[in-house]
Amino acid sequence: MKFSIFIKTIFISIVFFTATGFAQQNKPAVESFEKESVLSEYKTENSNLITSKKHYKYGKNSLKWSWSDKASFGTSNFKFLTLEESPLAYGNYFPASPTLQMAIYNEVSQDEKITISYQKDGKKEVWFNLSLNFTGWRKIWVPFYEMDGNAPKKGTAVNYDYFKITTTAKSGTLFFDDIIFSQYQDDRHQFPDNLIPFIKEDKKLREDFWMPLAVNFNRIKKLEKKTISVATRLDLNKFESLIAKDLEVPKKYKTYINSLKSDFNTLGIYEKEGVVLGPPLTFYDQQEYFNKDQQGVKRFNDVKAFGAIMRKLSHFYDRSTPEETKQIEEMFVLGTKYFLDQGWQAGTSGGTRHHVGYFVRGIAEGFFTMRKTLYKEGLLNDVANSMHWLFNLGMLLDDKSTFKVNIDYLNTQSYYHLMLIFLVDNQEGQAALLKAYSNYMSIILAQQNEEWGFKIDGTSWHHNGHYPAYGLGAFQNVPKVIKTLSRTRFRVKTAGHQNFKKAFLTSSEYSQLYNWGFGNAGRHPLENNGIESLKDQYLMMAQSGNPEGNSKIDRDVAAAYLRLWGKEDVFNSTVFRDIEGIASQKLKPYKTLPYAATAIQRKGNDWAAIIKGYSKYVWASEIYVDENRYGRYPANGTIELLNNKGESGSGFRQEGWDWNRYPGATIIYLPLKELETKKPLLMFRSDETFAGTTTLNGNGIFGMILNEGSGSNADGDDTKNGFPGKLKAKKSVFSFGDKLISIGTNISSVDTKNATQTNLFQSFLPDSKQVLYSSNGKMKKLGSKEVLTKNSSSKKWIIDPYGSGYYLLSKNDTYIQKKTQDSYHNKYSIHTGKMNAKGKGVKETQGDYATGWLNHGFAPKDASYQYVIYPFLDKDKQADFNKYASKDNSYTILRADNIAHIVKDKESKITGYVVFEADKSLENGLLEKVSNPCLIMIGNEETNVAELSVVQPDLNFEAYKKSRYINFSRPVPLSFTLKGKWNTSKTNFIKSISYKDGNTTFSLECKDGLPRIFSISKI
Repeated sequence: MKFSIFIKTIFISIVFFTATGFAQQNKPAVESFEKESVLSEYKTENSNLITSKKHYKYGKNSLKWSWSDKASFGTSNFKFLTLEESPLAYGNYFPASPTLQMAIYNEVSQDEKITISYQKDGKKEVWFNLSLNFTGWRKIWVPFYEMDGNAPKKGTAVNYDYFKITTTAKSGTLFFDDIIFSQYQDDRHQFPDNLIPFIKEDKKLREDFWMPLAVNFNRIKKLEKKTISVATRLDLNKFESLIAKDLEVPKKYKTYINSLKSDFNTLGIYEKEGVVLGPPLTFYDQQEYFNKDQQGVKRFNDVKAFGAIMRKLSHFYDRSTPEETKQIEEMFVLGTKYFLDQGWQAGTSGGTRHHVGYFVRGIAEGFFTMRKTLYKEGLLNDVANSMHWLFNLGMLLDDKSTFKVNIDYLNTQSYYHLMLIFLVDNQEGQAALLKAYSNYMSIILAQQNEEWGFKIDGTSWHHNGHYPAYGLGAFQNVPKVIKTLSRTRFRVKTAGHQNFKKAFLTSSEYSQLYNWGFGNAGRHPLENNGIESLKDQYLMMAQSGNPEGNSKIDRDVAAAYLRLWGKEDVFNSTVFRDIEGIASQKLKPYKTLPYAATAIQRKGNDWAAIIKGYSKYVWASEIYVDENRYGRYPANGTIELLNNKGESGSGFRQEGWDWNRYPGATIIYLPLKELETKKPLLMFRSDETFAGTTTLNGNGIFGMILNEGSGSNADGDDTKNGFPGKLKAKKSVFSFGDKLISIGTNISSVDTKNATQTNLFQSFLPDSKQVLYSSNGKMKKLGSKEVLTKNSSSKKWIIDPYGSGYYLLSKNDTYIQKKTQDSYHNKYSIHTGKMNAKGKGVKETQGDYATGWLNHGFAPKDASYQYVIYPFLDKDKQADFNKYASKDNSYTILRADNIAHIVKDKESKITGYVVFEADKSLENGLLEKVSNPCLIMIGNEETNVAELSVVQPDLNFEAYKKSRYINFSRPVPLSFTLKGKWNTSKTNFIKSISYKDGNTTFSLECKDGLPRIFSISKI
């Protein structure tokens, strides 16, 4: 009997706990008050709660709370979302914490407050106060660790059982909607505003330029406005007119009022009893949890799409009939009221508005264009305040010591800051802001020694690395600023103009013809990345005059314009060539970009070879959660050959691309599922400081130590990284004349299942029947694979499908293949199934390719290779390539081992030294030994007057914490010893010259990985 009672008790307990757990699971994580029955879950004091359709966000209802005297309402009907249930873009990669998110509407502002709190077992645990001095919608994000009381630590899960809102205000009414009781939210993204100013109080908020700050907004309000001259007023009128003209659409586009009305009607905005209603106006809504069972159909207006419609209305306002103009005006004014009522007013951050500049450019342009209408309707001041707050315009008025260059700012906000100055309704205020703006732009554009921005070598740094795709945004917008303000008292000053011009022109030097190639593509490989869209900007910069401000035409930029677009622009070509006497740009045969670990070898405009490495300071690639998922190898000493048709015309396509097979890369060949990192975000840097390049008389050398075994991640808190295969190699490329001599030594890995290889080429086949020629003969059939053989009369060789010849000097097993390749789009993740929308749903890709590679076997210990590339040969040299290459005695490989790679070129009389180990006798040529790993080129070393080009490639960034750097170079020492007695003229980088045992030791100070070039004379 007792046993039976025991069993019954256990059964009841199981049922109770199961029911309780089931009930917990059925409680809402978000409450949208769509059903009136939910009110039974709320307890009240001196309050009236009803569901209301007067104001709402998602769904059609909100909670209306009216009270008198001391009042409150609360509920235990909620659950908290776990980390896994929360919509985090990067999973748990970036720290995230439980956060309350909710929307509040206030009809009447008052100097009172409410308190929002959470309880546990009847005890008040955490809370915060919220002022009621606002009208319209407000959205707040408040992490629990930021609340008062017994606040948890960052990232700690919370487990409260009661949610309560109280007030001591005598009376009032508020509306609440879409309360997410606790969702994990990326700790970087919660923003403070006037409603919740306590958020991130312990942070240096000015370091995040996306974050609007009350202190900056107040600076605008307090700005002293001085009397201005007639000349200044004329300048202001000119600037305003130029911006307006820039925003015009061509006259060929006519007004179609029904189309405009149709677009506007998709927003679902209407006015009822003086209240503007419609779906929520959202920003990056993917960051917030949504439940259709609670909130209904997810209907909303994304602020970017909304801005596009408002901008389109503004485009046709001044070119329509009176009746159409009236209708456009009515729609635009209604849209503006909706924008403000939805909580896009000054002083509110909407929970977060990080990276907001990418989303609100359209609405800013619309407001600028319609500024006179807004003034007439009494809305201009509110709109100006909103835009000045949202774009954080007051940052221009901060102390100049806080000014830090950021390419995101230059891309998304710099031109709009200029534009929004003209929403101020008096010219005295415009002039004061414009003076500050000119000063700000002049300072940040001149900066080279900041974390990001434009470096001394012309690279464009963002995300802790050279990132041309981000630089492109700056190059699209800053020229508008420089052109608008040129030759006036508000112009960008010389140093800023000059540094920007250098980076701007450098983009033309690392692109061929317009493409900058896969090595520096960041997270956008094989996507036609390039400068082709900058035609108008190059023309603007040319017509802006030189940085000194004493010439109407910038001759350097005009020369680049002639090379890039001269043939298609007869008018400006005639002006530049015939009237100004400007010749087309002549590119250097060899360009070094040490801050990108990149070299570019050229033959005029015909072709370019882009050589790419990485190091402790320069990352290999940017792998994102849904972009470039297989981007492990694009900087493993790659060599991309581009003809004058760019990437696509040189055989580099997304379709079917084998992400293992970047040309020139030494790799472990992996299945794509293993090639894809499981990390959501990875910008891998090795622990090696040796990756650099130098040049002398149009020739150049490149070297790197490849080490995948250990390193760091350039972004996020996850700093320790490494790949399991522990791939290592010492690699070099010697560029003499029209050839590249590629050497690899000390190649090793611990991977016993996947082969280690060095790629020669991977070329898309427009015609699958295209013949591949090699020392084996002709390969015609698709699906063929061969191992090249070496006979007594010739070495192994290959001609790739685009006419480049590969002459194999080493005895490696060499493979060639023609095959239909199946691959994955770089924007699709095998591991997560995520697909970036830019991939347009194309997860799998296919294409026909010819490939060639050298095999080093499984887990090699000390493998090596040597081969020579002859890019884009003419038909005659291709037809007789073996004879042409075998008779090329212009070069001699003097050494290729773990200590150094040394090559002598007879035609240029230059010996190139890529020295990997210090204080070792080099035994070849004039150079005896070096104090640090370095790259040295010596010209005419057998004469009495020799030329030297020297690089110590260690960029030597200062670390401010483990694997985190201040991204600019500090000086590094280098001493090297030459055979014989030599002297040189005095230079600031040569610190001493000493003599011993008939040899000469030069001691140099090196910096920025840039060549130290000087001549020496034999004594």
